[in-house]
Amino acid sequence: MTKITMIGAGNLATHLCRALIKSGHEITQIYSRTVYSASNLGEEINVSYTTDIKSIKNSDLAIIAVNDDSIQDIEKHIDFPKVHTSGTKPISTLNGKNIGVFYPLQTFNKNIDVNFKSIPVCLESSNRDLLQTLKNLAVSISDKVIELNSEQRKNLHLAAVMSCNFSNMLYRLSEELCQKQGIPFDILQPLILETAQKIKNSSPSLAQTGPAQRGDFETIAKHLKLLGNDDEKKEIYQLLTASIKKRQ
Repeated sequence: MTKITMIGAGNLATHLCRALIKSGHEITQIYSRTVYSASNLGEEINVSYTTDIKSIKNSDLAIIAVNDDSIQDIEKHIDFPKVHTSGTKPISTLNGKNIGVFYPLQTFNKNIDVNFKSIPVCLESSNRDLLQTLKNLAVSISDKVIELNSEQRKNLHLAAVMSCNFSNMLYRLSEELCQKQGIPFDILQPLILETAQKIKNSSPSLAQTGPAQRGDFETIAKHLKLLGNDDEKKEIYQLLTASIKKRQ
């Protein structure tokens, strides 16, 4: 069992607390800058909380699960083993001998349950003993644990934004097209789910379909005509079409 101080009380911190407690670890204290967030999480898991950074008590490990811009302001007040959870910040964002990164690769909402066992956890540490502690912690909550250095993790985060955030933006654009024609967006859900399912067993390069992939220029021209004066959607359509054709 690892005794953990959770720094932060947002979406990721909340899910980490739930998963760690479920796996037999102890959250000894919650810190958040806002009373509302700190009290909500503290009361949910029955743990003391504070909004005073100077009142943070020592434990086996501090997990700093806050927004990237706040990490350095907070970490300088912690003089025991500590990790941050950022996908973009290097390990050098932290100071000290016992520092590391504990990065769960997933999008989180505290009001939506997740199966943490299926969420990859990426680790990095400057200290062999701390790295082993992080491995033990990670494998207790996740079935997929991987060591990545700061450069690798930064590029993984980029890939995650492109595959997750950008694809959702395409869903939003598709929803707008449907709404304009009075078509329920959920009619596309089986297609979206099937597309995502395919890449579980195949490379995206092998799963690519559609008019650009098969060189159906007539259909492409019709789609561009349908987009009319919507320059934004037209530009995105043309850019992605060109990208698909380039990789054939």
